Amino acid sequence: MPKYWLRAFAEDGHVLGRWRSGAEHRTPVRRAAVARDFNTDPLADGEQRVALETYLDRHVDGPCAPVLRALREGRWPLDGAQHALALDALAWQVVRTQAFRSFDEQVGQQVFPALWASEAVGFCEERLGRLLSDVERMEVFWTAVRTGSRPFRGRCDPRSALRAMIRAFERTRDLLTVPGRRLVVLRAAEPLLVLADSGVALRRKDGSFCLTPPLLPETVEVFAPLSPTCLLISTPRAHYRPQQGLTRKIAAKANAGAAAWCQDAVYRLPSMSWPSRLRLTGAPLEVRPPRLTAVPAQQPGPAPAHPEIRRSELRAILEQLTHAPADQPLTPGGGNGRPY
Repeated sequence: MPKYWLRAFAEDGHVLGRWRSGAEHRTPVRRAAVARDFNTDPLADGEQRVALETYLDRHVDGPCAPVLRALREGRWPLDGAQHALALDALAWQVVRTQAFRSFDEQVGQQVFPALWASEAVGFCEERLGRLLSDVERMEVFWTAVRTGSRPFRGRCDPRSALRAMIRAFERTRDLLTVPGRRLVVLRAAEPLLVLADSGVALRRKDGSFCLTPPLLPETVEVFAPLSPTCLLISTPRAHYRPQQGLTRKIAAKANAGAAAWCQDAVYRLPSMSWPSRLRLTGAPLEVRPPRLTAVPAQQPGPAPAHPEIRRSELRAILEQLTHAPADQPLTPGGGNGRPY
């Protein structure tokens, strides 16, 4: 969680955090929502190890901090460049968190058995030197599906989470700019909002905050509390009325999202009471297991392809994260073809 974002919920440099256990601790901003080496390259040496962290500092947090401060201070609407930076901040905050990384890992665990099983069919045909019948293909496939979680353990590429974050940023940023979607800023005269360690929450059209399916449908709303009195929303709907301000009803929805989307804790002003009806669940959000069906295919389908990364600095970092040092070959798995 960027420190400039957390500071808006602090008093005397501290926020009040509530954990899933119900325990509360007054925490310095510098220690709140921290995960050690979260964006560092586990395989690179020297300064290149922090290439992504450096990018986020120089190209995201540095430029975006004054824009979000302007929104908190009531300077609206934004000009074109500021609006683009606000969208950057929202998109990155969706993907740079422990909540997203947990989603990515859970998807890998759910999808890998099917991918492993599909490869197992081809492996058997290669070993036997003949094509399998449809019945044999299905037998090999489902046997491999049932055992697919075992080869997944311990084989995940340690850089896959960073690559997944970069690729998901591009997709998220594109979603936030589709025709009909807009940014809305709502303000209240008194503190009403809490902040999850994920920063933002994704609210579905049916009012739920679940992870799937899929993570980012076109109808999703992104709730981003910028301060205890200011809420930024990316929405495809037109029912919000900025002139009415941030109502308690809307604040309750945003706070419910914070409680659902937090990984470990929710933070608030130390002088602000915990919302009376807000409850933290005992565990973070989970990906629902997919319902898997399969039929024999005569021709293999097209291999999944990633869209091109348009920003040159991100392309360079992704290239670095794709190629391992010569003495540390990467193992397969994770973050390589998942639809976000």
